[in-house]
This record gives sequence, C-alpha cells and structure tokens, in this order.
Amino acid sequence: MLTSDGLGTMGYGFPAAIGAKLGNPNKDVIVISGDGGMQMNIQEMATAIVYELPVIICILNNGYLGNVRQWQEMFYDRRYSSTCMRYRRSCETGCNTPNHCCPEYTPDFISLAESYGAKGIRVTKAEEIKKALRNVKQNTKTPTVIEFIIDREINVMPIVPPGNPLNDMILESEEGAK
Repeated sequence: MLTSDGLGTMGYGFPAAIGAKLGNPNKDVIVISGDGGMQMNIQEMATAIVYELPVIICILNNGYLGNVRQWQEMFYDRRYSSTCMRYRRSCETGCNTPNHCCPEYTPDFISLAESYGAKGIRVTKAEEIKKALRNVKQNTKTPTVIEFIIDREINVMPIVPPGNPLNDMILESEEGAK
C-alpha cells in the first residue's frame, strides 16, 4: 500500500499506482481516487497506455471536490464555494442543493478513458460492483477505469477540524458515520 500520508494527497494515487505496477508487474494494482483528485493527473493515462499497464482505477465520483465540500459543510456552515464539479456560470447564484436541473458532470470519465485506449465501466448501483470487478480481470494490457457514482454529500471520517491537532479528530458525523 502506498500513501502520501495526508501530505498533498490530491492527485497522488494514479501516478503512484503506475509506479507500483512498473515495480510489481505481476501483482494487481488498484488506485482509489476521488473525481477531483483523478483530474489532477489524468494525463498520466497516456503513460499507462504506452507501457501497457493494466492498473485498476476506481474513481469515487460524487460530483464535488469532496474533502473541501465536507470541510465547508462541517466547519463553515455549508457556505459552499468552488467545490461543485457540475457548476456552470449559468447556475443559480448560491446554489447549495444539486438537483435535476444541474448540467452533466465534466468530464465523462468513461469516454475519457476510452479516448486514451483504456477500458471504462460506470457503476451506479451496488449490485453492479461484482460484475465490474469480474470485467476488470479480462483486461490485461490497458488500464481500466471503474467510475463509482456515489451520494453527492457522503462524508469521509475521521476528519480533523482546520488548525486542530490530530487528537481533536471527529470520528463520525452528527448523523452517525456515513
């Protein structure tokens, strides 16, 4: 397992997975990334294609820069700013509740993966997960992107409030751990 240990994590996973696969060509390598983090280094898909690296890329897509949105929710009274990945200039001012009127997410990770020559699978329901994972094993020469569409306001715990020491971490949300 490779981790940046919280030091500049956004965008770290995919390049680290490429390095792990190059160093361990006979092992399965899986990267788990948020949608925003994946966009930080998506261009490395070209490297994975050139070297024929069957890295498994799991993108947890909630349509937000999730960690920043979570901080804005929990510590800044839901004053969301610049975290919605579906935002357009034409959106309602101060929109804090995504709904059916929202534009499509950009980019379409499946189309983007396929444009590089990788395989793309979108999972929208829990019962689709096993089938997606079975399909991954058949792809032995290129990366596979599995995009998991998740709840837009799901939170990740534990979390440490801004400026606080680790011993002040919050272990679950007020509604219970999500």
